[in-house]
Amino acid sequence: MSQPQRSSRSEQILLFGRNFLKHPKMLGSLIPSSRFLVNHVLAEVDWDRARVFLEYGPGVGTFTREILRRMRPDAVLIALETNSDFVRFLKGKLRDDRLHVIHGSAADADAALARLQLNRADYVLSGIPYTTMPPELRSAILRTTHSVLDPNGAFLVYQFTRTVLPYLRQVFESVHQDFEPLNVMPARLFYCRHHVERASENGGRGGTNGSARPKSRQPAAPDLTGSARSARSSG
Repeated sequence: MSQPQRSSRSEQILLFGRNFLKHPKMLGSLIPSSRFLVNHVLAEVDWDRARVFLEYGPGVGTFTREILRRMRPDAVLIALETNSDFVRFLKGKLRDDRLHVIHGSAADADAALARLQLNRADYVLSGIPYTTMPPELRSAILRTTHSVLDPNGAFLVYQFTRTVLPYLRQVFESVHQDFEPLNVMPARLFYCRHHVERASENGGRGGTNGSARPKSRQPAAPDLTGSARSARSSG
């Protein structure tokens, strides 16, 4: 790893750690996500057709950077973040015309899309803590996500327990499960779609419930060392 990469990574970890100490219930880990988790989740994406991408709780941008690296030149990434420290960090560090960092809640994803004159998202990525947030907020986020997700799209969720599963099944017809052990903490993955048949036609890497492989694969994330993504601001 080069010196600038080491410096950038150290800055991310320090910022993440400070916010963990200030908001331990909002963050699921002291350090950001591992490259193994990033690659595992993003293997679900068909990059040829991913034109509009939503990310909830980007944190210090561990997933955000990799999404931008793999996305089409004409694609759009909207990152919704409630933590003002992370919003400032992302706006200062990630300069890409395709990225729109918005200080706001995932419950307002429809409004965020409307601001950019968009109606639907092809993919929504989320590591925010559905099991610890107020039930009314959880319900609002999941139902808004369902409404803005393209009929052929996927809602990609990673958590540290399986507690979220019944809430996802209340909203989405198809929920496939997977697991990534090489993360601190090991992560449970959930791939949610509107229809069961579309999970096999359009989706990913073959989780425990047997989704299909994606049509287009991109190079794996480089090893910058890392670990678990947070729950509210996942990083």
